[in-house]
Amino acid sequence: MWQDLIDIIIKLTMVYTDILKSNERKRKAVLAIDMKTLDQIINEEQKLMAIVIKEEQKRQEILKKMADKNPSINLTSNVKSLTFFCPTDYKDKFLAVNKDLSEIVKKVADINEANKMLMQGALTAVNLNLNSLVQMKADPDYKKNGSQYFSPQEKKLDFKA
Repeated sequence: MWQDLIDIIIKLTMVYTDILKSNERKRKAVLAIDMKTLDQIINEEQKLMAIVIKEEQKRQEILKKMADKNPSINLTSNVKSLTFFCPTDYKDKFLAVNKDLSEIVKKVADINEANKMLMQGALTAVNLNLNSLVQMKADPDYKKNGSQYFSPQEKKLDFKA
């Protein structure tokens, strides 16, 4: 069972590595405003996340089996508590693969946050451009029902020459 758990953690690390690469490509697509590539990347990420979910389910099944043999282990057991019960033959490998997984997940979370800020900035720029094109402005507050008020903006410049 321990080797199976280690194998799943290795698989998760590989999938998260692919997600990291995908997120790096996503950053470039957002900066280039390449919507076609961005759409392809999002589809790839959905497939990768499906693999993560499947592997997590396998990990949960293994933890259930371990819990049946040892009541101190449960589905929410962390690496530290599992290491206590890990056989000596597997302990070093178990710790190493968990460290690798933790590092790659942190990198993915960091780049996700950066991409989120980039996308929010891009959306804000698009909204400002759209508002200026239709000569509308959004008031800085919201109505009681939560909707934002848009008012026509007076033309300040006449570009007719």
